[in-house]
This record gives sequence, structure tokens and C-alpha cells, in this order.
Amino acid sequence: MFRTLASAARIRILEALRSRGTMTVGDLQQQLGLDPSNVSQHLAILRARSIVVGRREGNNVRYSIAEPAISQLLDAAREAFQHQVDAGTRLLDA
Repeated sequence: MFRTLASAARIRILEALRSRGTMTVGDLQQQLGLDPSNVSQHLAILRARSIVVGRREGNNVRYSIAEPAISQLLDAAREAFQHQVDAGTRLLDA
């Protein structure tokens, strides 16, 4: 799972899904400024690892985060990163 989440593009996709709930490839592409094929490839990887799920609506597939704990994991990673940044800033100020 952590290797899957090591991609900045995948983190951006998850953050977008978290903020909007469900999105199509087109929605994600427009919001993130990525190529549709790139978004689709990343979503396929996330789906294969059961991190996101897709639900067909007509010709579109709407993606969402599969498990609420993924959002908690993203929050914990952001908090740990912020602590590291803060510690580095304190060292520079000293």
C-alpha cells in the first residue's frame, strides 16, 4: 500500500476524491491538470489495491475512496510531514 501511495499524482487524486466525494476521470483530469490517460493509469493502480472503487453511471465511472481509513492515513502522513518541516525550520532559525 505504501508503495502505491508513494506517487505524488496518486496522492493528489486521493485528496481530490476526499474533497469532492466522487469524481470521473474527466473531473480529475480537469482539476489536477493531468492527461486523461495518466489519470486512468493511476486510478487503475489504486483500484487494483482496493484504495478506490468505481461505480458506473451511464458512460462514466465515478471514483471514490474505498475506505475512510485512507483519509485518516493521509491526515497522519501530512501531520508527520508538517512536524518534520517545523523541526527543520526551528533548526534554521537557531
